[in-house]
Amino acid sequence: MTARMWLAAITTLFFSLLPLTSHARIAPAPEQVSPLLNGMMLPDATVQDSAGRSLSLAGLAADKPTLVLFYRGGWCPYCNAQLAGLQEVEKELAELGVQVLALSPEPADRLKEGEGKGRYQLLSDRNLEAMQAFGVAYALDEQTAGRYKGKMGARLKLDGEERVILPVPAAYLLDAEGRVQFSYVNPNFRVRVHPQLILTAARLMLAR
Repeated sequence: MTARMWLAAITTLFFSLLPLTSHARIAPAPEQVSPLLNGMMLPDATVQDSAGRSLSLAGLAADKPTLVLFYRGGWCPYCNAQLAGLQEVEKELAELGVQVLALSPEPADRLKEGEGKGRYQLLSDRNLEAMQAFGVAYALDEQTAGRYKGKMGARLKLDGEERVILPVPAAYLLDAEGRVQFSYVNPNFRVRVHPQLILTAARLMLAR
């Protein structure tokens, strides 16, 4: 199987596992999110950098190929492992001109703890705008939320209904026009997209 066929098969597989209904603002469970699909345009949202400055996500991604990652937070060991794993391909991505934006619902002041560990920009989606716009936001059940806060020191975001909201871990590869060319969304937070698959997708996108 060629790299292009493998990429198409993987993408099709994971979208077949997710509901393709209209986007829910906040899903009741990770298995019920309705994520942005390949071919769709990047929605705009306001995010913050580690200094607390408000930034336009669309502005950050304007005119340059961009990898947008949604992760749960620095308290999540699977998220930390994913970000560390990007070091395997970050040099090649940079050479291709692909920037990496990593978004979580953690407050901006927490981002400083993870800065400088890789060639990616950490951003706070504290107001939940980006994760809702991408269709990957879901509400945690109370028991799980309590466990995360009690055992992991997680600072989780509550929405207006006093629910704890997290993103399903996701990766979106956008071309310079802001169109989604590759995406990986998995409701099982323990399973993340392999860095080499991201690199393969980036190469194929830029070879068109």
